[in-house]
Amino acid sequence: MKYLVIGATGMAGHIISIYLSEQGHDVTTYSRTAFSYGRNRTGDITDPIFLRSLLLDDTHDVVVNCIGMLKNACETNQKESIYVNSYLPHAIVSLLENRQTKLIHLSTDCVFSGKASPYQENSLRDGETFYDRTKGLGEIENSKHLTLRNSIIGPDMKVDGVGLFNWFMKQQNMMNGYTGAIWTGVTTLTLAKAIERAPSEGITGIYHLVNNQSISKYDLLQLFNKHFKDNQATIHACHLLNVDKTLINTRNDFSFVVPSYEEMIIEMKHWIRGHKDLYPHYFN
Repeated sequence: MKYLVIGATGMAGHIISIYLSEQGHDVTTYSRTAFSYGRNRTGDITDPIFLRSLLLDDTHDVVVNCIGMLKNACETNQKESIYVNSYLPHAIVSLLENRQTKLIHLSTDCVFSGKASPYQENSLRDGETFYDRTKGLGEIENSKHLTLRNSIIGPDMKVDGVGLFNWFMKQQNMMNGYTGAIWTGVTTLTLAKAIERAPSEGITGIYHLVNNQSISKYDLLQLFNKHFKDNQATIHACHLLNVDKTLINTRNDFSFVVPSYEEMIIEMKHWIRGHKDLYPHYFN
């Protein structure tokens, strides 16, 4: 199958690109800076001529949109964040209108505020921050394309990556873990596996890629500690933050089963050990 992965150097994009390539798929990647996996293209994604060329110069079975601006970047550059988070997914859909190419767009639990948890696929997007709203506006919900809505954890090629796992690996012997921060999500490796499976089953619309089991950030850090630091770190239970954006999957039209949190983290550990060249900062 021919994939185009947009945003291939990010925390999700690099694993999706490499995993699909390793499974034998024909992968083209887009990134702002050069990426040595797949046939890589660089350029200005905000340039409509470049975007048209990226999408239409070749024929792809699936376009995976991993690009997105995070909360802090949204606040400092609102104009660009509206383009990237809100407009771009719809622009891709428009350009693909007369093609069979399927878009798999990645969304987030941050389209919700946490005030009405748990959330189903059809729940009202009640996110309150500027970032929340830009991501909500960017979701694609129709009978041709697919939006995967979830939170993610995983390794990052960037030393200064802002993900929870990257933060954990930088800590020394002691850290705090929020017992009241409730999470439902997947590892980026599990996400990549679901993206490989989804096109063959024809699922569309909005799909919550979760295992319908929630976990606290404190307990998630304990699993990281067990499998990456041999339980040598001390994690203090911290009760200062309470947030719950639990996602519930109510659909039964996709055979992919999201593993338990511990199973996903064990698989992630094997991935990292098998790709040490990508993550030298975890082996210092």
